[in-house]
Amino acid sequence: MTLPPVHHNAPPGLRAWLDSVDALREPSVRDVTIDGVRCIVKRRRPSLARGVSYALRYVRAFLLGVGCKVFLGEFPRPGVLLRNGLTHEAERLSMLLQAGCRVPEVWWREQNLLVLEYVGEDLADLIRNEDATSQLWLTRAAAADLAAFHARGMWHGGAQIRNVTLQDGELWRIDFEENIGSTLSRPLAQAYDLFQMLSSLVSLRKLPDDVAVTLGKLALNVYLESNPDAAVKARLTRLARVLCGIAAPLRPLLRRLPSRDVQGFFRVADILQPLLLKS
Repeated sequence: MTLPPVHHNAPPGLRAWLDSVDALREPSVRDVTIDGVRCIVKRRRPSLARGVSYALRYVRAFLLGVGCKVFLGEFPRPGVLLRNGLTHEAERLSMLLQAGCRVPEVWWREQNLLVLEYVGEDLADLIRNEDATSQLWLTRAAAADLAAFHARGMWHGGAQIRNVTLQDGELWRIDFEENIGSTLSRPLAQAYDLFQMLSSLVSLRKLPDDVAVTLGKLALNVYLESNPDAAVKARLTRLARVLCGIAAPLRPLLRRLPSRDVQGFFRVADILQPLLLKS
């Protein structure tokens, strides 16, 4: 039986602290301790160029949607994709909290501002800095946690390994600003979550190539064993076909490029390639 998450109480001096700082000088994300209680303050500043920026982002989202339709068979609606940010995150967190998921509580909410409960150190830093045994444990735990999250019908939208945290031996999920799952089918949204986790895992700084690939393969195998959903696997296989098709002609040209993102792309393609042999 899974125990419900245990949350902390908001610091009593939170409102006074918010009133005491100059919002215009605050960073977009701040980890701060108030009255001995650690919390995360997220801000978004309105921009004079917001209309132009929205138009450009809409065009980009539309083109991405067209590519998704051509290669993956679904068209994510740009207008829905762009309904993201702190308001969306607060709504998602409220829903996930009601469902008993391990996500941070919202301690303060107003326009362009969220104050969230601190829920531990992110797995990206832990995996980079721990020994080999801990790296394997953390990777296995992250993959099993994502599988269990998906088995409940949930999707994350920002499932990179840095958005999973560890606190008191339990994994938590953070950063729910992205809205892609609202405009994709559940299986494709979940397959995209898994791709995000794998891609971020194998692209971590300080990880030797062989270690990154080993962890990526472990994460994929643990996930598929823990959540043998045929619909998710079918979408993941189709995504693998696209990635491998792109990687094949690019590899001779870019294989020596030191970019973590480029090498991570090739690693993910290699990790997913065995799915094509089984389809």
